[in-house]
Amino acid sequence: MPTSTFFRLDKEKQKKLLDCAKEEFSRIPYPEVSINQIIMNAHIPRGSFYMYFQDKEDLFLYMIELYQQKLNSLVKDIITQYHGDLRKSFLNLYDTMLDQMVSEENQGMFRNIFLFFHWKKEKFIDSGHQLFHFVEEKVDSTNIKIKDLEFVFNMLVHTLFISLAETIKNNDGENKKEKYIQKIDIICYGIYKEVKHVKNI
Repeated sequence: MPTSTFFRLDKEKQKKLLDCAKEEFSRIPYPEVSINQIIMNAHIPRGSFYMYFQDKEDLFLYMIELYQQKLNSLVKDIITQYHGDLRKSFLNLYDTMLDQMVSEENQGMFRNIFLFFHWKKEKFIDSGHQLFHFVEEKVDSTNIKIKDLEFVFNMLVHTLFISLAETIKNNDGENKKEKYIQKIDIICYGIYKEVKHVKNI
């Protein structure tokens, strides 16, 4: 996380540094990103950078957090738009988020998140718990049989982000979308063609 010194900077200076960092993280793979290049583009002394962030990883984690906040807002907006219908919401979220992730502006950044930051990506992917209490109030649970709605919601969030990560890594949108729909349908409808009564053993 940034230090209190960073947050005391005026908003323009904060934005300038983050914009330069995003440009560099989007341009090249994470291991090749240079703090020197970022501070040169941002026109700040090297010593000042280390008053704001511990290192490159600290900066990147903060940027992931900012993206997560935007994505959380998007999830809330779409679930509200679809009146709490989880299946429709998560199908729409896949398309909307994929469009944002593969845009020229964001593609390099997300490739770095999913390709080179796999050991920290839980910070980005496991956002279900943060959103659940909002969803609990908005979701249409009329036809949902399972009592543990939080479990179902977290499965949907995890499936969404894993599917997006696979699409970004393999650049294979068509096939991945079909597989994503299959996974969502299994979560929403189950795997059996008809209800079977199993005797207790």
